[in-house]
Amino acid sequence: MLRPYLTGQRVTRTSRQLKDLFQIQTTTREAVDENKSRIEDVHQVVTEIRQSQLHTDQEDEILKKLAKVDTQRDVTDYAARYLQGTRESFFAKVETWLDDASSPNRVMVISGNAGMGKSVLAAEMCRRMQETGRLLGSHFCHHDKARHRNPKVMLQSLACHLSCNLPEYKKALVEKFCRNLGIEINDLEVGDLFELLFEEPLSRVTEPGFISLVVLDALDESEYQGRNDLLDVIAEHFKKLPYWLRFLVTTRPEINICDSLKDLKPLLLEPNAEENLKDIGRYFERNLSGLFEAENCEMVIKDLVEKSEGVFLCAQFLVDFIKTNCSTLTLEVLENSLPSGISSVYECYFQRLEKDLRKMDITRDQLLSLLCAVVASREPLPLGFVRKLLFSTSLPFPGNVHRAISVISSLLPVQDDCVHFFHKSVRDWLTGMSRYRQHNFSVDEIKGHHILSILCI
Repeated sequence: MLRPYLTGQRVTRTSRQLKDLFQIQTTTREAVDENKSRIEDVHQVVTEIRQSQLHTDQEDEILKKLAKVDTQRDVTDYAARYLQGTRESFFAKVETWLDDASSPNRVMVISGNAGMGKSVLAAEMCRRMQETGRLLGSHFCHHDKARHRNPKVMLQSLACHLSCNLPEYKKALVEKFCRNLGIEINDLEVGDLFELLFEEPLSRVTEPGFISLVVLDALDESEYQGRNDLLDVIAEHFKKLPYWLRFLVTTRPEINICDSLKDLKPLLLEPNAEENLKDIGRYFERNLSGLFEAENCEMVIKDLVEKSEGVFLCAQFLVDFIKTNCSTLTLEVLENSLPSGISSVYECYFQRLEKDLRKMDITRDQLLSLLCAVVASREPLPLGFVRKLLFSTSLPFPGNVHRAISVISSLLPVQDDCVHFFHKSVRDWLTGMSRYRQHNFSVDEIKGHHILSILCI
């Protein structure tokens, strides 16, 4: 009687085990199916990512034909010179214009003479717009860098900047290139290049919901091979662009530029404007407050502002001069020791340069030959040429060469083993251009070409 019971009990257990096994198989199969589905989903995502990356790589490859200039260093370096609290009315006017969607003006032009701080204003505006996400691109022209002042390079570089910030524009630009295979960008005229890079691609971009800014600094230095083709493009073609894209342009008030951009009603930076003089006074007070007594502060600041003639660059030189040569700043020192105006400042610096070089048996004629060569050179002058001009009659000791280069670097800084003008106004002053008078260091650019030709031969 016991055997059947045991057998039935075993059958029941076996049946339960089979049921559990079946359940495990079913669960496993469902898990496998679920994992398979997940694997397929992951594979689909990976495929899409690869296709997207391939498409991005193809787009980047197409856009590689465009020249690009990285301007972040310019923005950082120039903006570092900005004195907080100055030029506030200028920034207010720009921001009001940017916030006015109904404004018909696509371009705001800031015009001012050499040394008025236009590049600093441009860079500070870039920095502020970067913080709010409204800067689409920038370009800083440099008088001593042919590539940076080439208008075709500038337009291509701005197209690259816009591509990084506007995906729709990048897509439209790539499609435009694909439809125009065989076109050599550098063979196009500036106007045709502007149409290719901006007019049609931007017309296909959805309005971003806010007005964005592109900054172009030193338009007057964009002259290339004797022409400034960018002027006509700005005056005639920028107004065709979407209302949500605006351009801030800085320039000197040169006659041809004023004539081309007069309809844009440039905003002038006047050296004698009350706000400008107050800003320069604030600059002196911030940098020299420890060098004069409190009771003389107002009178000293007033005299310094007069000596600066309303030019920020001159104020910067005066501060450097005072910190180097004066332990205390009195009214007597102001009257007898400090130069007035940018021209007098430059003359003072070059007189000191001549005196220091004379100690190394470098004559005035050798210095003037160097200055002639520097103003004639279309690119920064290599140090090898500088050495030959300063030590043309002797075999110098390496230490003397290094010392001479250090002496001239205050106004002719050395970068990449070449001598530059730190500011275009120095070159203008040496050649007697614009409003600068003749002086003891005036040089002849034609003679400079002759000197360079002999060196090259």
